[in-house]
Amino acid sequence: MVACGLKILSVVLCVCCLSGGTLRAADAGYAYGFAKTEITPEVPLRLSGYGNRDTVYENVDAPLYVRAIAIRSPEKKVCALVSLDSIGFAGTFTDRIAKTVKEKYGLDRDQLVICSTHSHTAPHPVEGLSNIFSTPLTEAQRNASQKYWTQVEARIVKTVGTAIEDLKPGTMALVTGEVGFAQNRRVLKNGKWTGFGVNPEGPVDHSLPVLKVTDGNGRLRGLVFNYACHCTTFGSDYNCLNGDWAGYAARYIEEQQGEIVAVCTIGCGADQNPIRGKKDVAKDLAIGHGRAIAVEVARLLKQETQPITAPLGTAYGKADLPFEPPTKQELETALDHQRPQVRQHAANMLKHFEKEGKLPTSYPAPVQVWKFGRQFTMVFLGGEVVVDYALRLKRELKSDAVWATAYANDVFGYVASERMRDEGGYEVDFSMIYYNQPGRWAKGTEDILIKRIHELVQQAE
Repeated sequence: MVACGLKILSVVLCVCCLSGGTLRAADAGYAYGFAKTEITPEVPLRLSGYGNRDTVYENVDAPLYVRAIAIRSPEKKVCALVSLDSIGFAGTFTDRIAKTVKEKYGLDRDQLVICSTHSHTAPHPVEGLSNIFSTPLTEAQRNASQKYWTQVEARIVKTVGTAIEDLKPGTMALVTGEVGFAQNRRVLKNGKWTGFGVNPEGPVDHSLPVLKVTDGNGRLRGLVFNYACHCTTFGSDYNCLNGDWAGYAARYIEEQQGEIVAVCTIGCGADQNPIRGKKDVAKDLAIGHGRAIAVEVARLLKQETQPITAPLGTAYGKADLPFEPPTKQELETALDHQRPQVRQHAANMLKHFEKEGKLPTSYPAPVQVWKFGRQFTMVFLGGEVVVDYALRLKRELKSDAVWATAYANDVFGYVASERMRDEGGYEVDFSMIYYNQPGRWAKGTEDILIKRIHELVQQAE
């Protein structure tokens, strides 16, 4: 009887040890959580993206959302990636959110990234793109916008918290497909920019990387997808609230897969436009682009995948991008320009010149890296970054897969490549006026940014 009792006790102890080992193994793995909150305005607001808009939007085509994924590593580090249906936002907006998230949930700055889908049919921000309109916001419009963005700020914080509360053990894997509606929009003649259109010889990035998250039973819980293209299916004559192709893509993916959250980030597509048409077909085109992504995502989700299991390293920093500012004489001449934005920009810069004795010499562009060992590297860049950067990072970074996102943490202006300097044109020369930046970037800016990215990738290892 004693021997029998000892055998039973031994078996029980073995089962307990095995059970404890299994629990510890589960606890040691990755966990994921998702959340989604509507941010459709309660009253009509001015839409952003085009300078000639001067009235609030006419109606709502589709609701807007903030979506988030939270990731907890085996080392208990929690990170959150947020995507906002918006044209963008200033770094001051992101900094406040990061401070609140740190206070509430303990996430350090390198553990939170906030991205924009850059929709040109979304509300104008009260911080950022401060010189875009030829007809400035009225006081009533500004007050309504301020109230809206204060609400959005709070809802982003809440969404991050909900995603963290939703953390459950699971598996994340990367699959990559392709969608072809993005087109290089920089038309050149004899090597010089001549306007917007379709440049079939220009560089593009049609890749569609998708991070899919499944639970222990293999059930899909949510995903993140990335595509390098402007959300400009709608032109300036379309004055209805809409998330453009990015909003439709997320909606259709969620409808097809059922009870999941599909988080959209935008790649380095600042010089890429979707296939566009006249006002009466724009909505159909945006829906078609969204469905094209949803169909490709559905195909990718059926593929066999390898889970991402490498340790998660994170890093956050700034790259000081130097300006090539105009002279005081050039600014004074611009005061007589026919376009009101150019005149206002010149006045703003001259005022700064009088106060400080000089114009700003550089801008602290945010750079963020999430690195899963050698398996996967995610780079998040502020500003409207052109496709050359993503293509270069995919060549240079020593990683099995590279995911480059723009419009992250601070949308402060276009970030053109060195190749574009001699070509000139909108992204290089004109766009900085709308962002109220002194002038175009100085020679060598691309290498400065790329070097800083490499430094932060090493820091995240």
